[in-house]
Amino acid sequence: MLNQQELFRTKKNWEIKKFSVEHMFGPPVAKIEMPAELTKGLILVTDKVLERENYSSHGDQLAGQIYHEPTLSLEMLDVVGAAHFFHSCATHYLNNVLGKKIRNLESDYVLQAFFTSIWAVSQREGEYNPAHHHTDCDISSVCYLKIPNYKERWGQDRRFKGESGDGDIEFIAKSVDNGLENGTYRHSPRVGDFFLFPSSLIHTVYPFLGQGERRSIAFNMGYQLRHKESGRVRLGRSDGVYQNPETGLAESFPHVKEMEGKS
Repeated sequence: MLNQQELFRTKKNWEIKKFSVEHMFGPPVAKIEMPAELTKGLILVTDKVLERENYSSHGDQLAGQIYHEPTLSLEMLDVVGAAHFFHSCATHYLNNVLGKKIRNLESDYVLQAFFTSIWAVSQREGEYNPAHHHTDCDISSVCYLKIPNYKERWGQDRRFKGESGDGDIEFIAKSVDNGLENGTYRHSPRVGDFFLFPSSLIHTVYPFLGQGERRSIAFNMGYQLRHKESGRVRLGRSDGVYQNPETGLAESFPHVKEMEGKS
């Protein structure tokens, strides 16, 4: 059985701070504050990758109109203990969300989460991410390592324009109704912000003006919820899950979209 926990040689005891699952507009979104030292470590890890001229690019699999999107590995994250931290947060997120839906979750079921892909995004002036969602996974994420000072888009003669939204991420659950509920949630990231959300949630990142770099790490994960007594997969990925020995990541597999049985 897949067990990526055994791959993490570095299991630093990072404390999970200010973890909350917020139902801001429907889909459960977890907002986490990353430890400052972990954020600094990930900046150094991605610095080394981006300095290479021949890094492996994940960009051909992404919707982003962004030039630098290098592929990362569990081994790279493991150097600073980030693999274990991200996995712990994802497991906490799943337990929180599924615990409200599945009776006797902890006593009757085994829950496993596993990475399927990891990459960095080094966004520069004028680059952007169109509205999209992620496939072949259940959980998606983004954590922020660098946020530049944006150049002002409008002058004093256009004060009515207000905030431009430059560099913001916006989650889109549905079209806005009559003003009594929000169909979207837009966030201006700060260094150390970390989000976990359902992979089906549409999101977009706006461009910005200025010479700085807006850097983030994103990863996708799948999960299995297996009944202890019967061994049956109740939710998540089917038994077609297997681990690529070269990357340590779970490969693509069929998705069980509906619950089998009733809770």
